Amino acid sequence: MDTLLLTAEDVARRLRIKKYTVYELIKRGELPSTRVGKRVRVSQEDIDRYLRAGKTGPFQDADDYPGAWHGSAGEGGADGINEEPDAAKQARRVIISGQDRCLELLITKAGNETGDQVFRSYTGCYSSLVALYLGKITMAASHLWDAETDTYNYPFIRRLLPGLPVGVLRLAGRMQGFYVKKGNPLGIRDWGDLARTDLVMINRERGCGTRILLDQKLRLSGIKAGNIRGYSHEYASHIACASAVARGGADLGCGCENAASGMAGVDFIPLQLEWYDFVFRLEDRHIPAVKAVLAYVDSGEFRKDLEMTGAYDLSRTGYYEEF
Repeated sequence: MDTLLLTAEDVARRLRIKKYTVYELIKRGELPSTRVGKRVRVSQEDIDRYLRAGKTGPFQDADDYPGAWHGSAGEGGADGINEEPDAAKQARRVIISGQDRCLELLITKAGNETGDQVFRSYTGCYSSLVALYLGKITMAASHLWDAETDTYNYPFIRRLLPGLPVGVLRLAGRMQGFYVKKGNPLGIRDWGDLARTDLVMINRERGCGTRILLDQKLRLSGIKAGNIRGYSHEYASHIACASAVARGGADLGCGCENAASGMAGVDFIPLQLEWYDFVFRLEDRHIPAVKAVLAYVDSGEFRKDLEMTGAYDLSRTGYYEEF
C-alpha cells in the first residue's frame, strides 16, 4: 500500500484542478481523507481509486448510501465535513440528490433559512428519480435526454414516476460535450468520432444523465459500444473524467462544460444543450426546505447567483410544470 499522504495543494497539482475543487471532493465524500491535527491529508492510493472508479456508486438505500450524507451550512467541523445525522434528527431530514455545483446554492439556502437538516446524495439522475418514487429522497435533479421526443426529463418522469404527482422546476441549461486534450491534437469534432479506432475514451457510470445521452447518441449513429476502446472504463463524476483526460489517461471523456472550467490540459467541445430540472413530490411542497428552494429560484436571486458562476443558460430558469 502506498502510504504517502498528500496535501490538498499536492492533490490539486496531480489532478490539475483547483485546490477548492479538492476540498469539494472531500466534502462530498468522493475523495477520502485523513485529518492530521487541523490539516487534511489524502493518500495516493485513494486518489488512484477515485480516478479509477469514483466514490459515489449506484444508489441503494437512503440509510446506507455511501458518501450521501453532507449537512447544510454550519453543521460541520473545521473543514465543513459532516457526519450522518443522529436518530433524533431523522424526522426533519431532507435529502436532495444531484451532482451539479449549482445545488450547493440551493442546499445552503434551504438549510440556512429553515433550520431543517438538509443533506445531499450524489446519485445519478435515473436512480435518483427511482429513489424519489420510493420515497427515499425529497428532491431529485435530472438531465435525462429522450431521443424519441428530443425532450429532457419529462418523458422519464412520466415513465419512472407513474401516478405520482410531482412538480418540476427548471434550474438552468448546461452544455454537454467532450473533454479532449488541450489543443485537440486528434481533431475530435462530434459523436461520429466515437467510431474511430485510434481513440480511447473514458465513460460515465450507468444511470447518470451523461451516460444515457451517450448511449442514445451511439444508437442513433449506428455505433456499437463494444467497438469503442475504453467504453467499459467508468468514472463516477464529470471532474474525474476531465482530470483523467488532462493526465493523458484517455483521448476523450463525456461531461458538462462547467466541470472542466479552469482545468489545465483540457479543452471542451460543446455538442448538446441540456436542461437541468428539479423534481419533487407535490405532497412535499409545504416542507420548509422545499418551500425555501422554490422561493429562492422564483425570486430571481438564484439566477443572479448563477450569472456570476457562468457556463449556464438561464433563458428558462424558473419554468415550472406539474405532472
